[in-house]
Amino acid sequence: MSFSIYLHIPFCRKLCPFCHFYKMPEVPDDWKPFFSAVKSEIGWFGGERSGSIKTLYVGGGTPTLFSPGFFEAFFSHLGEYFDLSGLGEATIETDGEVTAGDLEQFAAAGFDRISIGVKSLVGRTRRKLGLGPLPGCGVPLARAAGFSSVSLDLVYGVHGQSPRDFEEDLSLALGHHPDHVSLYCLEEKEASGPREGDPDTVAAMYRQGRRAMAAAGLNQYEITNFARPGHESRHNMTYWKDGDYLGVGPSAHSSMTLDGVRIRWRNREDLENYIKDPACCREGLSRGVGRERAREALILGLRMTEGVSRLPFAAKYGLDPVDLLKSHLEFLGKAGLVKFDARRIRLTTRGMLLSNEVFVRVL
Repeated sequence: MSFSIYLHIPFCRKLCPFCHFYKMPEVPDDWKPFFSAVKSEIGWFGGERSGSIKTLYVGGGTPTLFSPGFFEAFFSHLGEYFDLSGLGEATIETDGEVTAGDLEQFAAAGFDRISIGVKSLVGRTRRKLGLGPLPGCGVPLARAAGFSSVSLDLVYGVHGQSPRDFEEDLSLALGHHPDHVSLYCLEEKEASGPREGDPDTVAAMYRQGRRAMAAAGLNQYEITNFARPGHESRHNMTYWKDGDYLGVGPSAHSSMTLDGVRIRWRNREDLENYIKDPACCREGLSRGVGRERAREALILGLRMTEGVSRLPFAAKYGLDPVDLLKSHLEFLGKAGLVKFDARRIRLTTRGMLLSNEVFVRVL
């Protein structure tokens, strides 16, 4: 079997007030206890089922706070349990505050793709987001270090952010000629944190971002993601195409097909107990079969601009995706949220803006 691996490293220099991911506001002086827990978790799964790894994604948190030595050991340990010869993409996230020397060593350890979470390159917007000064975009350094694909993350839809502010952000980001850009609409997290902008303004910004990406040669392939041809995130496409993936680290989620049944589980957001024993943090989420699994797969597939091909979907899940939406198709069509024909079903631009409205009806 082949699958993808996600490793969650929850350590940050500073906790962003809008971030929804599990993270800790300190960096351990010694990464070996965390690494021992990671090794234990990999050994548990690798001892049960061997296979080949298609993609690797290390997120956080800020993974580049760990030394390159951690990742050299991590790749070496993976190779003891799984076949890495077919590894098609290995991504590491960073906040951009990383030296050229460390970038070179991260690339030498085995990473070929980097995702830089700049969030905003405009001082006014960064202040609204509760961020400090920009440490540096890092695209030229990453290219010089040997990364073959560089991605930038931007956040928009912030209360008080004007379309002109966002236009400046887009211009500055695209001026670095990234291979991939993710545009994330702000979702409020804390009462004291940044607020979401006016919905109509946010919708206009989304369209503004799509136009800017297209003009720069970055094609939209998913609701929030844009890439030059050949630079789409293969790892994230594993999620959207209902592929198998193993999540390692506190808060990580897994989804594997075992004997034809989709099994999902997660690790609790509990760093202390994860380090003591990863097994005690493991929780069963669901076993997906039949119509339930088909609904989950349809929601994931509709996130992609290509939508869902009806015949392959029906062959895999035993259900036509159009039938799963049968009672809602008239409404969704008249509302301009969904388009379908004999070959596929997909979201419209308006449907991408209101995707949750569609997904609720799928469920």
